Amino acid sequence: MGSGDYVNIEKLFAESPEFETERLVLRRLTLNDLDDYFMFASDPRVSQQSLWNCHETLDDSVQYMQRVLDNYEKKTVYLWAFILKETGKLIGRGGIFHLNEPMQSAELGYAIASSYWGKGLAAEAMQPIVEYCFQELDCNRLEGKCNAGNIGSARVMEKLGMSVEGLLRKQLKIKGIFTDQKLYSRIRDDL
Repeated sequence: MGSGDYVNIEKLFAESPEFETERLVLRRLTLNDLDDYFMFASDPRVSQQSLWNCHETLDDSVQYMQRVLDNYEKKTVYLWAFILKETGKLIGRGGIFHLNEPMQSAELGYAIASSYWGKGLAAEAMQPIVEYCFQELDCNRLEGKCNAGNIGSARVMEKLGMSVEGLLRKQLKIKGIFTDQKLYSRIRDDL
């Protein structure tokens, strides 16, 4: 446990923690993941309900990975690759962003290949991340958002022990359409 006064961002980026679950290994995303990442990010179903666009070329994934590496350097966003043990392939990614040290809060985000939807893998991957945020980084609050109609993403957050706080009306403009977002949270007291 840290000091309890702020999110321990330094610890996160110094440790680059890796996790293992029943079916997955979670580790930092690297440029070595490029081909697998492109396979996952070039599926239009994966990006359909997201702000980011489907990757049309490998260069789209190169640019994305460069932003990920830049965010590691700036210590602003931390993403883990979700590696399926059975195949050794990247099937998704997730992590934390909007790290707010004085408020001891962060936001969760994740995406998983459409061929693995409905198998509980996103929740399985995010569970150790959530535990790490509360136990090691001294987070007091974690939140996440999903499109109001995104039942799968909502289910992931519910499995992570998060509760609906409300509806953010027309909060995001996704693919040209203003979209309602459901806001979920979990706080330390919920443990």
